[in-house]
Amino acid sequence: MASIPFRTRIDRTLKKESDAVLKALGLDAGSFVSMALAQLVNRRGLPFAVTESDANYFVSEYGLTRQQSIKTGTAMRRKTARARRTDKLREVSGLSDLVPRNYWRRRAFSKALNLHAGQKFWRP
Repeated sequence: MASIPFRTRIDRTLKKESDAVLKALGLDAGSFVSMALAQLVNRRGLPFAVTESDANYFVSEYGLTRQQSIKTGTAMRRKTARARRTDKLREVSGLSDLVPRNYWRRRAFSKALNLHAGQKFWRP
C-alpha cells in the first residue's frame, strides 16, 4: 500500500502526552492515525462516541433549563441507586450475570441426577 504524507497541527502538550501513551502501547502517532482512519472507513463513522455534556443535551433535546436538568439528573441518580438496593437493577459485568441466579445450581443438580438431554424437571 502506497503511503502519502499527512500533516496536522495539534497542541504541544497534547502531542507530548499522547506520544507517552502511544509509546507505552508500542505505537507511534502515525500508526495510531492510520488505525483510527481505518476504523473510520470500516465503521463508516467515528470509532468513538462524540457527545455533548448532559446539561447541554437536556437543554437542546428537552428544552430544560440548566437548573431543571440538574434536578432531573439528581432524581434519576436517586432512582437508580434505589433500584440497585432493591435488586431491581443489577450491574452486568459478564455473561454469568445474565443467567438466572440459581441456573448453575439447577444445572449441577440435574447432572447429579444424570438426567437425559432435553429432559426438564423444573419450569423456568
